[in-house]
Amino acid sequence: MIPWIARAAAGCLALAALTVASAGAQDAPAFPSRPVRMIVPFAAAGTADIVTRLTASCMAPFLGQPVVVENRGGAGGTIGTDAVAKAAPDGYTVALHTVSSAVLNSFLYHRLPYDARRDFVAVSQVAQSPNVLAIRADIPARNVQEFIALMKAKPGGYSYGTSGPGTILHLSAALFTRMAGVEATHVPYRGEGPAINDMMAGQIDFMVNVVPALLPYVRDGRFRALAVTTRERAAILPEVPTVAESGLPEYETYIWHGIFAPAGTPAPVVERLADAAIRAVNDSGCRQRMTDLGLTPVGSRPAEFTAFWDRQLAYWGPVVKTSGATLD
Repeated sequence: MIPWIARAAAGCLALAALTVASAGAQDAPAFPSRPVRMIVPFAAAGTADIVTRLTASCMAPFLGQPVVVENRGGAGGTIGTDAVAKAAPDGYTVALHTVSSAVLNSFLYHRLPYDARRDFVAVSQVAQSPNVLAIRADIPARNVQEFIALMKAKPGGYSYGTSGPGTILHLSAALFTRMAGVEATHVPYRGEGPAINDMMAGQIDFMVNVVPALLPYVRDGRFRALAVTTRERAAILPEVPTVAESGLPEYETYIWHGIFAPAGTPAPVVERLADAAIRAVNDSGCRQRMTDLGLTPVGSRPAEFTAFWDRQLAYWGPVVKTSGATLD
């Protein structure tokens, strides 16, 4: 072939390839081009549902599309989690997980239809929620050390209620008793409401529960908040010390909420979702609404959230094993 003809042909081929690539890029709609579905693997009206709906409403303006919340409760969060694990990895179906569905279930269930660490990719942690160690107001202990002394004087004589075996509230209380070197009787309930009612009635002595659930009873004097379970004091209960401050320096538990997508979701889509989540939790109005619920807004990048997730898996695995809790 004559050299100048060869060069011209090569140039035409390159231009054609560039034109096709450009057309393909223009044809592919920017993410998201339709509503995003956010599945919460727990029933409506619970804390996880409230946080999910708040997160979804706050993210929608930054995505430019509605974020539709769907409750898929049942089997301790495993049904909804499995639905997202098997969804198309395109960013249009995501999960709002808690520590229970993203971490604890991996150790509590021996037979799961998915592997959380393998089948999901972390997008952004949106919030954390401290728990409160509270006792009945008629128990003569003003702080954690006084309560530990009472329990040591009467081994097994005190009981704590939880929303069920294997929940973060159960494991948080079990971890407290183990670190304190005391014995206490676990009384599981079907939800936190019945446990609170029995504590008011004097049937159980203490519990570890989320701030919103116990705050009204602490405020009206029926319960006494001895400590919060996070490393730092809770903004909504600044006068209450942490468990770590109160003599158990290694103790730290809390509920956290984060967005996860199916494994294989393209990195740019994951980053786009993370950007919207971070902008949402940093929006002054949304941030205030989270704070009013007793939440600590977070907002993290995917890599940061992934590292946090791995630390949580490493932390809670031994705790669940020591507790003996199992759900299958």
